[in-house]
Amino acid sequence: MIGKNELRPVLVNDKGKNIKGFFHRFVYKLANYHSETHVLVELEDGKLRYFDPFYVQFSDRKNGSDKPNIDKCEKQENKKEETP
Repeated sequence: MIGKNELRPVLVNDKGKNIKGFFHRFVYKLANYHSETHVLVELEDGKLRYFDPFYVQFSDRKNGSDKPNIDKCEKQENKKEETP
């Protein structure tokens, strides 16, 4: 069984109000012949609810860590491809 200390904390924007909770998993539902993605979140009061991924933000990351890591991106300029 997974304890809350093993789940990632999240903030959910629910109608303009930020709610704290814990991420459980992504859920894929089939609706009208297409797949919809939802996030299963356990709220602080213990209730489980589905949310649109757009409104769920992981809160265990340090500030600025969501920025792309430019150091790992290398530009491939000035490299010529050899043709066989």
